[in-house]
Amino acid sequence: MPQAYDEAVAHLKYLLAEHSTVKDFQAIEAKIAELTDLPQQVHQMKAYQQEAVLYQKTGKEQALAETDLKVDQLEKDLLELPIVLDYRQKMQDASDLLQYVTKSLEEKINEEILNGK
Repeated sequence: MPQAYDEAVAHLKYLLAEHSTVKDFQAIEAKIAELTDLPQQVHQMKAYQQEAVLYQKTGKEQALAETDLKVDQLEKDLLELPIVLDYRQKMQDASDLLQYVTKSLEEKINEEILNGK
């Protein structure tokens, strides 16, 4: 039984890896990894977010408001980039595929358990 299980899992992993949805996601992920300015923008946004937390803890309301504006603008700029929009869509598509497969497996297993097979 364990060998059959391992083989089934390996086959499922292969099928998922070869699915066009997963391949599309991996391709856009590779394109994003090649970009140099995008990671810098994300890093800057995270730095501003950390500053905002510090300003909030220390009660510096004006600095907090200014930093929040910077974070909001950077986030807006990032989310409007076509490559980011494409990435998010392909990531959602891949996630939907995995959820579909998981739900289908769960239903089949439950059905077989209930039917005593």
